[in-house]
Amino acid sequence: MARRVNLDAMIPREDFGLEGDEFAPELIRDFQIAHLQSTSPILKSLRKPDFQRETNHWSPSQVVTFVASFLDAEVIPSLILWKSPSFIFVIDGGHRLSALRAWIEDDYGDGTISQRFYNGEISEDQKRIAKATRRLIEDKIGRFSTLQSLVGSKLNTNDILSRRAGLLFTRPLLLQWVQGTPLVAETSFFKINSQGTPLDEIEQMLIRNRRRPIAISARAILRAGVGHKYWSAFNEDRRVKIEALSNELFRILFQPEITSPIKTLDIPLGGSVSPVEALSWLIEFLTVAASRDQVKINGISDYEEDDSGDETIGVLSRSLDTANRITGNSPGSLGLHPAVYFYNEKGKHARFLFLGMISLVAERIRSNDSVWFRKFTKARSQLERFLIDNKSLIGILLQNMSKAQRIPKMRDLFAYLVREAYSGNTLSPESAIAHLGLRGRIIDVVVPQINSQISDDTKSMIFIRQALDAAIKCPVCGGLLDPAKSVSYDHKTPVCKGGTGDQENTQLAHPYCNTAIKGGNDARLA
Repeated sequence: MARRVNLDAMIPREDFGLEGDEFAPELIRDFQIAHLQSTSPILKSLRKPDFQRETNHWSPSQVVTFVASFLDAEVIPSLILWKSPSFIFVIDGGHRLSALRAWIEDDYGDGTISQRFYNGEISEDQKRIAKATRRLIEDKIGRFSTLQSLVGSKLNTNDILSRRAGLLFTRPLLLQWVQGTPLVAETSFFKINSQGTPLDEIEQMLIRNRRRPIAISARAILRAGVGHKYWSAFNEDRRVKIEALSNELFRILFQPEITSPIKTLDIPLGGSVSPVEALSWLIEFLTVAASRDQVKINGISDYEEDDSGDETIGVLSRSLDTANRITGNSPGSLGLHPAVYFYNEKGKHARFLFLGMISLVAERIRSNDSVWFRKFTKARSQLERFLIDNKSLIGILLQNMSKAQRIPKMRDLFAYLVREAYSGNTLSPESAIAHLGLRGRIIDVVVPQINSQISDDTKSMIFIRQALDAAIKCPVCGGLLDPAKSVSYDHKTPVCKGGTGDQENTQLAHPYCNTAIKGGNDARLA
């Protein structure tokens, strides 16, 4: 997937549903670039609807192409606006206006406006894309300040700069106005966005359920509680709590940032923080991790709209409890190594492996099944060997399942492997395939490498394989340790039996192995 430029800070959001049923007449017939300069009263009134998708769907070349099209007087589709008593809302054209303002401000996701919008919490990937966009702009077009300095002067430069400077403040963008209530404007948004570049299923789901706790929680986690505050209607205490929980879940799921090729086993549980991809599985993560029902998993639309923020806090809290059983240093943490459980053999995040394990652990937490966690610990060493040896096979199995089957099938696969290994049975690919209800022979297919250059995927594959072979193992269960995220310092001889705290009597272990298996506190932790 092409890298996308984050322009979300360029036009702030507002909930126009709070504006009442009135609408004001249109104010302007066309839109000049001067309306996007910092002193413009039009800019101060300009808003995106709070349900508008994040402005991060354009690549650097698309940003450059659009700015060039504006300067070269090429045909550009009309902007569609709606005027409330307080604001001018962009129903269609948010990317176009954001690209122009980014050019004016020299801010492609890493500048002053973006830093303020995200409270300084900007990923390295976002900074890299911003720098690449800036270089491309300067190479193909030039900075806004450069063209602005040429306006009104006798030009002694090339024809392209002369023509572009002359059009800079005179070329308008055409406008259309939506007339009617907030409901009419929202309906218009959906109709418009079913054409051109349509909203995908996840975006439509988030928009239609934007006041429900799963949607609020997913957006909050994605940006670590910064950016637009979809939870701004709640009181301050709840807002602070939501931001703190979201920040902690962001840290657990997405830090440290992953780079390619992989050169460290300290990789995030959730893979890349790319907003386009992460929102989809965050909704699924919250759905399975936060469910309270023993029988039925509540979907995003099964929750009532959250007017107080209490249920959003509940979703985030329950999801954090589940995440803390997967990783971290709390006493109940299994300390699952992400490279073993949540990534494929090429170092790519395996979404359905992650969600399948989350679903299984959340299910065991809801049923207070402390016995299962002890069984998992006994089975762990053999389970992890099976996963490391059969990543490519699991990928093939997932390809042969429908999307709706993948999470429950991976949950069932993990449960089956734990049960078989605990019972002393040898884990085999054939038995796993049969258990999943699939048929067919296992064929070892290898695509020959023609290019002599070593790809990033190959580099990641080699590193992960060799690093896992040399990784530290827990002396209690034999499973691999992830010391960067989850480790406990264990007394070999317990203190109650006279054990000291010197290095000869200290070893690294999983927190759960130390506390529950050796300490016997699993009933309290379940």
